Amino acid sequence: MAAIALVLLSAAAQAQYFQGGETEPGLPSGCVGSYPNITMCREKNWYLGDTVDICKPLIPYPLPGQQVYIKDPINFCINLPNPDSIFLKNNYYSKGLRPTVVQAEGFVQAFCSGPYLPPGAKPFPVGAIRSAHVMKNFTVPGQHYYQVHGTMDCDALNINCTQSFPGAYDDGGQYDDGPFISCGKEPYSGVDNSTSGNLGFKHYVEMAGNGLFCMRVCEPGTLVEGGACDVTHDTEGCEKYMRVKFTSGFDYVDLAAPGAVTTFSVSLPPLPSPTAMPSSGGGSGGGAGAPVNTVNPSSKSGAISRTWSCSAVFVLLFALYIV
Repeated sequence: MAAIALVLLSAAAQAQYFQGGETEPGLPSGCVGSYPNITMCREKNWYLGDTVDICKPLIPYPLPGQQVYIKDPINFCINLPNPDSIFLKNNYYSKGLRPTVVQAEGFVQAFCSGPYLPPGAKPFPVGAIRSAHVMKNFTVPGQHYYQVHGTMDCDALNINCTQSFPGAYDDGGQYDDGPFISCGKEPYSGVDNSTSGNLGFKHYVEMAGNGLFCMRVCEPGTLVEGGACDVTHDTEGCEKYMRVKFTSGFDYVDLAAPGAVTTFSVSLPPLPSPTAMPSSGGGSGGGAGAPVNTVNPSSKSGAISRTWSCSAVFVLLFALYIV
């Protein structure tokens, strides 16, 4: 089985370039991705040195449509299989198949919740994100990061989240901005480091599969072993790598004040299939019994925005009047 998988991965890498073939926007002629040759990666111990990427983008990167960020559980973007990818269309969608996260490595598209969309990003389909928990950890200088984990409706996202075998984490499907010379599969993706995204941040590491997802966005220099966005353990799954548990709800915690959890009330459409959301267990970060601040957002076209109640406006006007 391992040999067959290796052959398929190698074939996928070689299939990204055909002289005079179809071309993804922003890439050299004949390129539909920048996935490194896995056979070569193994032979060179996952370091390609001075190997030239013939499909390196012709435009600045992180590429449009491949930029992620995290603000809170209703304002974030993650990368997922790109429904408009030439490669995925030819090999999956046109054949009535849905790619898994693993099969789409190298062919990603940023999907977002909230009103802000980085260049080229798309809004999530309504109800695609079933839960999200965000943690801000700025406790270690040089290792600052935001983290999000949650559950998703794979049918709404048109991706295959079936386990390869019981207990498998979708074969450890992961996306990150590891460089091409280190055999990174999305080397030209990255973090939206604008003021609307995560200013000053550069790296991300993401895992997804089986209806689950998790991602960190981190400061520069943190992709290395032991760093906040360490990519050397990114096949271990969210529970082990990011030490999370999957529960319902939407909430935010800042580890500078871990006793206060902000919860968000999000209205979700019913799931079309009982298998779209995995079973859950345990609790989310922040702990039970912590002070809770509730925000009531409203959803429109996949984007979520906060709303003020009439009573809140009245209280504010009254306070201004008596001052």
